[in-house]
Amino acid sequence: MPLDIETPLPYQRDSACPFDPGPRLRQAQREGPMHRYRLPNGQDIWVVTRYDEVRQMFTDPRLSSALTPLTLMLPGLGDDQLEVSPGSFVNMDPPEHTRLRRTVTSSFTARRLRELTPRLERIAENCLDGMEETGPPADFMTAFAFPFPLLAICELLGLTDAERDEFIALTGKAAAGLAATPEEAKDLVDHAHRFMLGIVTAQRADPRDGMIGMLVAEHGDELTDEEIVGISNMFLSAGFDTTANTIGLGLLALLDNPDQLALLRDDPAVLDTAVEELMRYLSVISATSGRTATEDLELGGVTVKAGEYVVPALAVANRDPAHYADPDRLDLTRPPGQQVGFGYGVHRCTGATMALLELKIAFSALLRRFPGIRLAVPREELAFRGYTMVHGALGIPVVW
Repeated sequence: MPLDIETPLPYQRDSACPFDPGPRLRQAQREGPMHRYRLPNGQDIWVVTRYDEVRQMFTDPRLSSALTPLTLMLPGLGDDQLEVSPGSFVNMDPPEHTRLRRTVTSSFTARRLRELTPRLERIAENCLDGMEETGPPADFMTAFAFPFPLLAICELLGLTDAERDEFIALTGKAAAGLAATPEEAKDLVDHAHRFMLGIVTAQRADPRDGMIGMLVAEHGDELTDEEIVGISNMFLSAGFDTTANTIGLGLLALLDNPDQLALLRDDPAVLDTAVEELMRYLSVISATSGRTATEDLELGGVTVKAGEYVVPALAVANRDPAHYADPDRLDLTRPPGQQVGFGYGVHRCTGATMALLELKIAFSALLRRFPGIRLAVPREELAFRGYTMVHGALGIPVVW
């Protein structure tokens, strides 16, 4: 059963609006960029609430990802129960981070994404075909928002249909989110490892077209099976849930702002700025797992001592009025302002270009197929995730 815990400050949302940071975060931002906060598990952290300081912490080499326990934001789970997988470079520092990250760059080149685009467009259309055949009302999350990016990341990695089915079953188990019990979290990690190890072993013998096959063909001599497993599971876990919930909440935000929905539906030229603005406005990843200071340093006017943890509150940083004019307004024509939803610096999300491509394909196909899409229930009946790393709606019933 999920743990009955308070949602930590960096993850808090406004109960009146699922897109907005919580009022305590807003107040903290008004008071200053750095705030001492005690997590429900008793651990003290620094919460960073302003845009400039968040960018600064992402680029400060004295703030380490490798020294930050994965369990920092997971109450009840000991550090020895959840460890960084080999290959999971998002949790590493240079030079190891640099060595592993460069092995996946060929999967996100402009040429590779151009090759993937028609396949992703077909996946989107197939999902919408299924939604249309089932007929309204439909749960937009289960009919389109989840299956499209899930199948897209499977396409990127080069999974078979059977492997996709097993991964879909795995994603259902992950729905408990950060409030899962320690045993559930550990079992899920172990299952994901076994699942991917079998795929990597098979592709060592017979590489396919996809990221795993490319890793074997281009870097197989320098990467161990465990490293390829870690890299692949990192993309599987991070590569669909964030995009799925951005699609889901993105539709909801557009329905709340019909002028912006009409703009996106009627003017494809706005797609590039629209998806960046939706990323900023929604910030479905409310916060990252944080960094650990390797020495005393100054950040936002305070001294962060060696060994202390720093957690960036991305959702409120992306609404910083010192950086964005009228930050609480959804404006799909807003010039890109380097929103921090993908991180920044050497740790900026490796798959950011893939995620933006998926968002453009998703909204373009959706609004072309269902230009009159609307909620099937009163807005106040919708329910949203609780304490999870990725914010989102539990369901969005729609008609068209």
